[in-house]
Amino acid sequence: MTVKLGPTTVRLNPLGGLGEIGTNCLAVEQDDGIVVVDCGISFPRDDLGIDVLHPDFSWLTERSDRIVGLFLTHGHEDHLGAVPHLLQQLDVPVWGSPHALAMVGRRLSEYELDEDDVDLREAVAGSVHELGPFLIEPIRVSHSIVEASALRIETCAGTIVHTGDFNFDPHPPDGEPTNEARLRELGEAGVGLLLSDSTNIDVAERSGCELQVGEALERHVLAAEARVFIGMFASNVQRLMLLGEIAQRAGRKICLLGRSLCTQVEIASTIGRLHWPSNLRVSPELAGAMPRNEVLVLAGGSQAETNSALARLARSAHNCMAIESGDTVVLSSRVIPGNERPVHDMICDLLRLGAKVVTRATDPRVHTSGHAVRAEQRRMIELVRPRAFVPVHGTLHHLLRHAQLARECGVGDVTVVENGTSVRFGDDGLFEDARFAVGKIPIAIGGEPLDHETLGRRLELARHGVVHVALTFNGGRQIIAGPAVTAEGVPGVDEDRSALDSVAHSVVERIERLRRVQPSDPRLAEEVRRAARRQLFAICGYRPIVEVAVLEAGD
Repeated sequence: MTVKLGPTTVRLNPLGGLGEIGTNCLAVEQDDGIVVVDCGISFPRDDLGIDVLHPDFSWLTERSDRIVGLFLTHGHEDHLGAVPHLLQQLDVPVWGSPHALAMVGRRLSEYELDEDDVDLREAVAGSVHELGPFLIEPIRVSHSIVEASALRIETCAGTIVHTGDFNFDPHPPDGEPTNEARLRELGEAGVGLLLSDSTNIDVAERSGCELQVGEALERHVLAAEARVFIGMFASNVQRLMLLGEIAQRAGRKICLLGRSLCTQVEIASTIGRLHWPSNLRVSPELAGAMPRNEVLVLAGGSQAETNSALARLARSAHNCMAIESGDTVVLSSRVIPGNERPVHDMICDLLRLGAKVVTRATDPRVHTSGHAVRAEQRRMIELVRPRAFVPVHGTLHHLLRHAQLARECGVGDVTVVENGTSVRFGDDGLFEDARFAVGKIPIAIGGEPLDHETLGRRLELARHGVVHVALTFNGGRQIIAGPAVTAEGVPGVDEDRSALDSVAHSVVERIERLRRVQPSDPRLAEEVRRAARRQLFAICGYRPIVEVAVLEAGD
């Protein structure tokens, strides 16, 4: 049962990001208002035509009159990719950094939403913004993307600090390290509750900083005698800064392969965060004709996504560029859990092409995570010195380990919850509250939501294949065309004329026995389906989906 909020109590309602990696979305609730922190997406683990998944916003839409706004911590897709879907259901203002808002604007255009009809409000680090009963201050934190922020949220229950994604890299390429002085000030003034990123809790110490990654990449570029391909996360603007400098020192032009990379470079350049000379970039067509030792190719698809630039290069299927023997490919990225097999297969394809492949396994210095490791998470807790702690952004395993770290650091009030379980915080402490309905909404390639029935149908088609049976009657019971039988995805039946003919013969036999059933009767189509499925089972051992079309002459 949900406890009514008092005048000095807040409730945290996680719609996404707790108990999983991605889809970050948290609603901070007071009796007199609700503010949403982040609104992200995640990606499917199978290929059923799903483009992305976003949180089910039902909890928010049911309380639309109390929502005072959405505040974004930074511009990664798992924190803002679902904003267009939320704005299709709710009319709320959106606060964020210039980079985050530029990313939102791009996503809005992809869903044919007019940016002029959306209330986007710029929030730079150090400013303070009033969202209904809340005061929110973004605080600069270092991350793999530019303009990432932690948030100070002033509530009726006191100060809440939400770290967003962060690390303590002392010398990030953009020159804006985490503002430890401000975090320390907040800790000294008194922080009631800390919400902190749990992603890298299993990594004890940071293996290197972003500048050291740049040094490693430069060594590989300078040593290469042919083309160099860098596979990377498109959103890592910090690394794009370094690669621009590396290309100039190496006397190479940069060629971008991948829509996301092009988008990130365009946005970062427009807002003044990326300063590449105008003549540094060349098109893929021009790069393909240049001497191989004068080109540095940056390619999206480090996770071996099927249609990504790097995966197509590995399959020799890219229409503008080819990897040749002697080229160097550097995977400047980590392998996201679950992607190990396709990434390994892609690496093998690259090796078959004669490329020299560099990964973290062969040179650990070519990538470092943008997320805080365990030592940095401890440092955040020690700076902020919260009275209570809730770990966020991670699977249950990550959350539990981060909670234990907080206890080791002396935090007395620690609670772990996953999506769909509220946390209540106030003068009397931190308590697990009621459960509420959460879920994921799959969005099809093309932008439309997929309901569960359609998804189930797609899965059934993928598992079993489909057989089509079409026949035409003359207005009576005489068949004048068909049965025409075709199959797709059915082993032992596809393109096998004798198998298809046997199905057609079984259908005709069944129709001849149904003397009293007219073609217009729906029972005829059902009997045809059953006859076809019985014969298909005899041929291949299972019953695929059968679609029947019964026509009458003149239809």
